[in-house]
Amino acid sequence: DALIADLDDAVLTATAAGGCEALPPGDAWDGRSFAVLNRGTPGCVVTSSGDLYMSLMRSCTGWPSGIWVDPPRRTAPDGSAFQLQRWTHEFEYAVVAGAGDWRDVRLPQAGHEFNHPLTARLRASTQQGTLPRKFTLLALEPAGEVVLDALKPLGSPLARGSAVPVDPGRGVVVRLHEVNGRPVRARIRGPRDWAEGARADVLEAPGEELTPERDGGLALDLTGFEVATVLATPGTASASPTGPGTAAHEPAQPLHTRYWLHNSGPAPRGNIPVSVYLSPGTLTVSGPVTATVRVGSELTDAPVSGTVGFEVPPGWTAEPAELPYALGPGGFTLAEVTVTPPPEPEPGRHWLAARLEYGGQTYEDTVALDVADGQYGPTLVSALGVERISVRTGERVQVPVTVRNTTQGPINGTLWAVSSWGTWAGVEPGCQGFTVAGGAEQECVIEVDGSAVAPGSYWLLAKVAWNGCVAYTEAVALEVTP
Repeated sequence: DALIADLDDAVLTATAAGGCEALPPGDAWDGRSFAVLNRGTPGCVVTSSGDLYMSLMRSCTGWPSGIWVDPPRRTAPDGSAFQLQRWTHEFEYAVVAGAGDWRDVRLPQAGHEFNHPLTARLRASTQQGTLPRKFTLLALEPAGEVVLDALKPLGSPLARGSAVPVDPGRGVVVRLHEVNGRPVRARIRGPRDWAEGARADVLEAPGEELTPERDGGLALDLTGFEVATVLATPGTASASPTGPGTAAHEPAQPLHTRYWLHNSGPAPRGNIPVSVYLSPGTLTVSGPVTATVRVGSELTDAPVSGTVGFEVPPGWTAEPAELPYALGPGGFTLAEVTVTPPPEPEPGRHWLAARLEYGGQTYEDTVALDVADGQYGPTLVSALGVERISVRTGERVQVPVTVRNTTQGPINGTLWAVSSWGTWAGVEPGCQGFTVAGGAEQECVIEVDGSAVAPGSYWLLAKVAWNGCVAYTEAVALEVTP
């Protein structure tokens, strides 16, 4: 799994997809510079003797990928760990050399060209007209000495906790850096003249103003290797975006505010601008019990107000039944809710749920209400309804997933389809929500599209999360045949 090149003798002792031209032997390397350009490769090391070592693939089978946190431990159908998945890898690399130092050979530019090749796509259009022979959407000067790192609509609400939506009509953000380690006067030109500009930090807070030049471009001085962020406002406002952007909603509602307990990665889409939390997580009920309610806002530039609603089991009462809140930027509030059971509540586990709505999403946190003499154990039991999945190209197969609620109250949860790399386009939905009543069983469905997966042997399992708990079904073999 390593590519070893003896640069003195121009010998490549291992090969990879894409090939490589032989390098000049012996002292022809004197006064020359070279670089190895690769796509998706961890990196390479050149020794003082002139040997080049390139690691093509690394996989950690120990901590953390080899550790299973939530029992029971799950494996692929053959008993191997999931991080030992087997598939075909393709590696592309090139060796670039030339006279002079790395600046003369323009190695940074060559690297960007190799890793970001120019591609074109033909799109049908009903609009009539003739395109110009040459048109610049964005140009950075001096060409090759200043490289574009990012181009995005103005606005960073998730990073700043802002209530202001992203809108390219208000401007764009250009992040660029100098590649040669030398001071340079950089210029940014767009498809239209810039009306105004400013340097900014990574959170897009404006700083030094940049006055557009006569040709409508923006100019700024960069030191060697400096990374700069520029806010640029076009002279003519463009149309507002039509997509949801950062306001996109999660497919499973409501969202559990303690999302990290679901081992689901980063925060839900849109983060959690306004959150509600209940504590403690479990209350033993033999009479009225009290839980603490916390409502907090992550918004930094806008107030927020609303109502927290409480859901209790039938025959139980909550005081107050709902909790109004009004918070300033970054504010929070503390309150209490008292839950009173009926004279003879049903033994077992019940639930107190607190919910609020913001931005079209519902946020929820829960407290377990335990009544003595009930049966305790896993509150939700899940399983795949098949032992093996076989699908032909052109066919679709539905895989049932059962979830059984062992508690006395309803549970809102999320189900993810988890499968081998290379199958994701044909396994859907990747995420879905469900609500299962107390003591009931519900069936969810995962569909496998054989037309979207290359023939081969894979695996599939389901992950289920609810009320701060997470469980995984056993993995089953997934075979796609022609």
